Amino acid sequence: MDTMHDTADISPDRKTVNREVLAGLPKVLIHDHLAGAPAQTPETLTAQVRDQLTELAADNVVYVELRISPELHTEGGLTLQEVVDCAVAGLDVPRIDARLILTAQRGRLVSEIAELAVRNHGRKVVGFDVAGPEVHSAGTDADAFRKLREAYVPFTMHSGPDGDIDSIAEAVQLGATRLSHAVALVDDFYIDTEGFEGVLPGRVSGWVRDRHLTLEFAPTLEVHLGAAEELGDHPLTLLQQLGFTCTVNTGNRTVAGSLTDQFVALADTFGYGPEEFFDLTVNAVQGAFLTEVERQDLLERVILPAYEAQDFEDDPSS
Repeated sequence: MDTMHDTADISPDRKTVNREVLAGLPKVLIHDHLAGAPAQTPETLTAQVRDQLTELAADNVVYVELRISPELHTEGGLTLQEVVDCAVAGLDVPRIDARLILTAQRGRLVSEIAELAVRNHGRKVVGFDVAGPEVHSAGTDADAFRKLREAYVPFTMHSGPDGDIDSIAEAVQLGATRLSHAVALVDDFYIDTEGFEGVLPGRVSGWVRDRHLTLEFAPTLEVHLGAAEELGDHPLTLLQQLGFTCTVNTGNRTVAGSLTDQFVALADTFGYGPEEFFDLTVNAVQGAFLTEVERQDLLERVILPAYEAQDFEDDPSS
């Protein structure tokens, strides 16, 4: 098998992007929650999933891992399994490869939803997630995470912005391979006063970086939640410079808008261009809960050709 490409043939002299160009880029979204009020009927839930995926496809999202909280959709009489079945039925949207991540809230039905993820793990249900305020320790459900690991079901955990470095450490120790909103990683940094190497990761953050755990950031949402006063203060660029595996996502599209909106905000605030967006997209592909063959196919068949074919505007400063 050929090795996965990690770069696109983008001229360094073609850096600037506008909204139209960013909207046309293929996007990979690994942290997006099903929006809207909880559905009460099978037809409503299936339509809700299908409608959201249609909107994502219109934004040129080519792959998404959509998070759904099954317990929220049981008030109308659906069982947890029926919720999953109805959501899977809504994944058949053209021009987007969509999978599900089943989400549990900390302290509520974690074991039940984890077991549901184990039973349904396959091509459509690809993982498990824990959300909710980090004041509730996920360690109380350690047995559920053990069962996930034993069944080889990958999982991600919300680890901020309400949490601290201890909540990130807890997620790592429980076996999470992706971390959501982990802005508190910077609290574990220190200044090297002897070797003059500048800012360095500490024990927990160094582990996250050195083992390439995928960080799922949603910068606009995290600013909205108080993780930074404004987008320019978000630690994304610092983490990238220090070698962390960062991705950019919507998280909550009601607050954050589309993934194109996120890209435009990064371009306007940090001056991101094609190379930066390509790197973020590749990180999302490599962090996706897919097989290596599926990741390589997505990158080589969809992502690379689109970037190489794109006519980015000349940088006016060159």
